[in-house]
Amino acid sequence: MNGATAVNSPFGGYRCESGVFDECHDEHGQVRPAWQQFAQRIDRGGSEQLTQYTEIVNASVHESAVAFGFHGAAKEQPRPWQLSTVPLLLQQAEWQQLAEGLSERTLVLEAVLDDLLGPQRLVKERVVPPELVWANPLFNRAYSELPKLGGLRLHLTATDLARNSDGAWWVVGDRTRAPSGLGYLLQNRIVTSRVLSKSMRQNNVQRLARFFDHLRDRFAELAPRRRDNPRIAILTPGQSDYRYFEDAYLARYLGIELVQGLDLAMRRQRLHLKTLQGLLPIETVWRHVSDAKCDPLELNPDSRSGVTGLLEAVRAGEVAVLNSIGSVLAQMPALMPFLPAAAKFLKGIDLKLPTIATYWCGGEKELNYVLKNLDSLLIRSAFHGGGELPIDSRTLSAADRDQLVARLRAYPTHFVAQRHPQRSTTPVFREGKLQPWSMALRAFHLQTDQGVEVLPGGMVRVDPQPGVLDHSHVSGKLGQDCWIVSESPVDSTYSRLPAPHQRLELSRSGAELTSRVAENLFWLGRYVERSESTSRLLRTSLQRIAGESDPAQLPEVPRLFAALAAIGHLEPDYSIDGLFNAMPTPDQGLPASLFDREQPFGLHSSIAAMTEKASAARDRISLDAYRVIDQVSTYVLDPSLLRQQAENGRHDESRGEFSLTIELLNRIVTGLLAFSGLANESITRTHGWRFLQLGRRIERAYQTAELLAATLVHPIEFERPLIESVLDITDSLMTYRSRYLSLMQAGPVFDLLVTDDTNPRSLLYQLSDICELIQALPDPTKSVRLGTDEAMALDLHHLVRSSDPYTLAECHPKSGRVHLLTLLEKLIEKLPELSNAITARYLIHTAEATTLTGRVAHSPVAMNEQDGQEKLP
Repeated sequence: MNGATAVNSPFGGYRCESGVFDECHDEHGQVRPAWQQFAQRIDRGGSEQLTQYTEIVNASVHESAVAFGFHGAAKEQPRPWQLSTVPLLLQQAEWQQLAEGLSERTLVLEAVLDDLLGPQRLVKERVVPPELVWANPLFNRAYSELPKLGGLRLHLTATDLARNSDGAWWVVGDRTRAPSGLGYLLQNRIVTSRVLSKSMRQNNVQRLARFFDHLRDRFAELAPRRRDNPRIAILTPGQSDYRYFEDAYLARYLGIELVQGLDLAMRRQRLHLKTLQGLLPIETVWRHVSDAKCDPLELNPDSRSGVTGLLEAVRAGEVAVLNSIGSVLAQMPALMPFLPAAAKFLKGIDLKLPTIATYWCGGEKELNYVLKNLDSLLIRSAFHGGGELPIDSRTLSAADRDQLVARLRAYPTHFVAQRHPQRSTTPVFREGKLQPWSMALRAFHLQTDQGVEVLPGGMVRVDPQPGVLDHSHVSGKLGQDCWIVSESPVDSTYSRLPAPHQRLELSRSGAELTSRVAENLFWLGRYVERSESTSRLLRTSLQRIAGESDPAQLPEVPRLFAALAAIGHLEPDYSIDGLFNAMPTPDQGLPASLFDREQPFGLHSSIAAMTEKASAARDRISLDAYRVIDQVSTYVLDPSLLRQQAENGRHDESRGEFSLTIELLNRIVTGLLAFSGLANESITRTHGWRFLQLGRRIERAYQTAELLAATLVHPIEFERPLIESVLDITDSLMTYRSRYLSLMQAGPVFDLLVTDDTNPRSLLYQLSDICELIQALPDPTKSVRLGTDEAMALDLHHLVRSSDPYTLAECHPKSGRVHLLTLLEKLIEKLPELSNAITARYLIHTAEATTLTGRVAHSPVAMNEQDGQEKLP
């Protein structure tokens, strides 16, 4: 496609910016060779086809629940990952030339890091200022004592790139500690390969799978033992970290463990994974924890992310940790202006890839230049590469600018200044047409004994404003896949399956379950069941008051509201007879309560907590199950959806109609039932499944006991509507009618909901399941005596099983159904204690550890979901 475009061409109106290199078009408006086949294809399909592709891409990304940042209740909601339908295309010949420069730079950074942690010739010969080491808060002498792995310190690294107006690539930053972006890059490729598979084949796009296999092979090669099949782990800072999604995604894709510091323990200088059945050795750790936080014993004593004694194990050669602890030194921005001289000094070469103009303010000449040209420069930390946002003086007030100048003069060695990078543009499909957006590229490289392998692609971010991309590698409105196109067909015979002669030892144990993961699954089950029970109760309550002019006069409504107050969804005053009429009327208070964030046990809080736990256990549940949880969370947590509900006018609360709210609750209940079905059908019957089920059964038993106590202990004059409501909430109305037709009596109701062990909603069914699940769990004490949790479960099971339904139904004129009340009060008291007993036996992690400095390293004891012992509402 050169010259004219079709009438509905997405390229219609595409205008390259003057003085800016465009990845798709040259300065004459002609399509570049790498883009010609792809441009012709999308030009033939027109804007309509590209719009359809965009909708599919957006749906795929949404279904994958890709997000950047924390996905939980107590934190800010994560920013959804958005992907451009149109990829960035680069010719293989051009990429090969770029890869040579990247490989060369990687070898130089390896040599520089080795020198800074070793003989320090660069410092002694004044090639690098001594302040970059001795004034560097990231430097620690302990790093120098750590051995290299396979003769190397850097294994997986990344380079941030930009392209200037003449098409030359410039290095904007180096990432040598634990470069992020591989997971998002992989997800981008998976989505685009589904939508644009034919275009990928036609353009001979280089595959990514081989690089990831080589990465995993490298993990195995570096293992101190069991190199044929070592246990490999990603050490993640945890769910609150910005890259947790990526950590979980890569762990699942590569088939390796996802662990946190609390999951690990040292025994005789060997690293072990703490599981429910004992310690399992770990040979290789791919750390995503910052250097200083890797070991609270020798480094930062306040760290909760690392492992006590890890450095000693590394020194002893008992565990492989990569990249080497201390590799953060090679990515400090202050090193960039001195890297060409370092390359010449250490390797005798001139770098092929130029570095963006960078000035270390520790030199008097450089500082004066920076102060004179402040408006044309970005100010960055000299040492914390990638960890802090740059400062653009053009956006500062006069007072803030003066403060910045004062800081530069007072602490010049702590800052560097960089030129605003020029950035090329690339086509992005928005508003029915292709537009030129600025682009940032991060390339990844793997260093092995054979040399440096550059991944054939990269993580691309695009934005209409080039300055936005200077903030971080995830700034920008959209992500973009990167295609390296070749003239010859790619190898399609490559397989990720093991060689036929390799025979793995069969296993069905699933014992590799840590206390942290077990806790996440246990509480995921609790919150799923809590959310479903609350949704059912809300739905039935709304159905009862819909269309009523005075719903408070319905005899069952005060009891249903009392049940909502008992489980913590509504204010406690609704459960007090004398105060019910003083509270907001049912038709006013109930719909708004769905989105009330102030109630800690309300539906909004329960779904938010459920989503948080699902995110924490993301590597342990199926993708389909996680998608269900993510979709359910959008119904209550997504502000844009709530605004849409308010705007579309589909319900009219002033007339007592709640069709949209009831429909929303229907979706929530259906989604949670789908999750339960997927969990039951797709999770093997290991300890992980048992903890998930334990959480569900304990929570269902508790919610049912609270419901019965709030509704049926004290009979009302006309009880039939209330009994029907209770049966509907517990999903047992159809079963009751199939047995007893239209006759409503308390005795059969209590038989169905309390003592019927064939009803999955009854109390006895829950307790029977709880007993079986606990008996199947490993016994950490190896004692012949019953554990506290098992004894409590058996006592409660016997208590319910020995109850007579008609005795429970007996009603005294003043005190109501005393026998029922006694039973339910016992359950409501003992079920939280049972939950705590399970927590104490299996889910407590570690105690505090004392460091060499005498300070306490806080390794929090995970007693239960909340601080202190669990207290149900």
